[in-house]
Amino acid sequence: MIQKLTCFLALCIAICSCNTAAKKAPVTDIEVATAFIRGALDNDFKTARLYLLKDETNQQFLETFERQHHSMSNDELEKYKSADIVINEIKPESDSVHLINYSNTYKKAEKTNLKLVWVNGQWLVDLKYTFEKQ
Repeated sequence: MIQKLTCFLALCIAICSCNTAAKKAPVTDIEVATAFIRGALDNDFKTARLYLLKDETNQQFLETFERQHHSMSNDELEKYKSADIVINEIKPESDSVHLINYSNTYKKAEKTNLKLVWVNGQWLVDLKYTFEKQ
């Protein structure tokens, strides 16, 4: 009986482990923007950095934003984590530049423009547009 139970449990574990789908990497402009924004809202700047256009200015902007985020209260951080992303507008400027205006359900009135650029076959976030426009 124990042997049958062990075989049954092993089979269940094998079936469950086969059903776990690998997390799909974002590819489109909206998917990349959403992954970046979600990373920032979730205080997961390691993930947000994956989708950042790599240059000194963008790195500095993200580090400044990260420091500000870390100074928030735990209650406020939780509200950001539970917030949904609201895409207000998608505006293609060209084939390689798209602007996305978004907000979140925690701070609905704060609308932000995010610039995505097509570089080396992938969409990346360029924060210079976001912070230099303000």
